[in-house]
Amino acid sequence: MEVERKKVNVGAIKQANLPIIWVLGGPGSGKGSQCLSLVVKHGFTHLSSGDLLRKEVLSGSNLGRQLYRLMELGELVPTTVVLDLLAEAMVDEIYTGKAKGFLLDNFPMNLEEAEAFESYVTSPTKIIYLSAEQDVMISRLLERGNFDDTKEAIEKRCANFQNQTRPVLAKYEAKLVKVSADQPKEKVAEDIAAGVAL
Repeated sequence: MEVERKKVNVGAIKQANLPIIWVLGGPGSGKGSQCLSLVVKHGFTHLSSGDLLRKEVLSGSNLGRQLYRLMELGELVPTTVVLDLLAEAMVDEIYTGKAKGFLLDNFPMNLEEAEAFESYVTSPTKIIYLSAEQDVMISRLLERGNFDDTKEAIEKRCANFQNQTRPVLAKYEAKLVKVSADQPKEKVAEDIAAGVAL
């Protein structure tokens, strides 16, 4: 199924020259909590590709209807569409004049997305990797109790992280800030700030 592309002024992102930080880690590693901390402390814009996709679907736009059909069929949304939505959100924030930097939560999920982001938008400034043992992530998610947080589903998401996202960490090792997520949230936030030099 062919999905329409948005026209986005990605040049504005390069011109703004703001920090762009990819925030990666397995499920339950605390990505959302740490992004929220960075938003509060540094005024960064927190972007989640999943949230942007849902927002587009709920907008009722032609693209949103196409995405809904894809998602309903269990098909993957094309990387180009995800990039367009992320870039559009970044440009919109830049145009407000309030942008201080961007946190891309759980993006990129694989090398294809990473390489596409680099060629279409720009290179990340840093990559925060929240490292946690799988048993810690599983117990955190089971305690959280979301409907989709069954042990089997969590283990599958952990395997996807290992198979899909680990190669991104290896390729971009020079920009990687690895932080242990097996410690109190405040200590994780301190380690991130020190590693990213905020």
